[in-house]
Amino acid sequence: MKDTFQLIVMDLLGSEGGFANRPRKADPGGATNLGITQATLKAWRGRPVSVEEVKRLSREEALEIYRAQYWDGVKGDELPRGLDYAVFDFAVNSGPARAVKTLQKILKVKADGAIGIVTLEAIKAHAVTSLINLLSAARLTFMKRLKNWKFNKNGWSRRVHHVQERSLELANNKTIKRPPMPVLQAHENEEGAKAVEEETSALSAWLSPEGITKGAMAASGFSGILAGSGPVQWGFAAALVITVGIAGYLLINNARMA
Repeated sequence: MKDTFQLIVMDLLGSEGGFANRPRKADPGGATNLGITQATLKAWRGRPVSVEEVKRLSREEALEIYRAQYWDGVKGDELPRGLDYAVFDFAVNSGPARAVKTLQKILKVKADGAIGIVTLEAIKAHAVTSLINLLSAARLTFMKRLKNWKFNKNGWSRRVHHVQERSLELANNKTIKRPPMPVLQAHENEEGAKAVEEETSALSAWLSPEGITKGAMAASGFSGILAGSGPVQWGFAAALVITVGIAGYLLINNARMA
């Protein structure tokens, strides 16, 4: 078994930090300790867990989760040295499927989120250092699209660049001379915030405060028009329906693009 996991694990814990429970707009992961969210710990233990249990999570259990769910999830032992770290850290921060799909898009193979024979063969046809650099750039591009980028941009940028440097050192078989990053205890640690995409459906957009307000105004206007009769009123009604439809489309599209 390769030694990469042991080489980089302290760096990972340093990036993720200790216990944090930031507002969801800044960190959709919610209550998190050592980078393990409440939802991840619940799935790992197979039962509901409290915020207090997250706070008491041991480093040993966190590392078990990292190896089983993330390192093995991206087949770290089968990836080239250096690229393994870059993909693994991406997986911890944004989910294994997102990390693998991003790599597969760079390789121009089917982006199914699972590393198999085709992906591993495609990796062999590329220089590892080039893949590390391309993956790091793609990772930052993805992060900049997220709603919580503005809350975490400095920490995330530092994290990606740090992992990129470490990964290149590993790929070049250099001895890592810099000391590992310390485990941060600050509850506002930006680097540990989860960089995940939150789905926005048409229904959730309409159920937002803005959507409800628009709908109520439309309903009020529509009922007022129907109180009258004749072609003029029906003409206004048709125009209102079209206007509301356009407003609804723009609301949903803006919510998805945000």
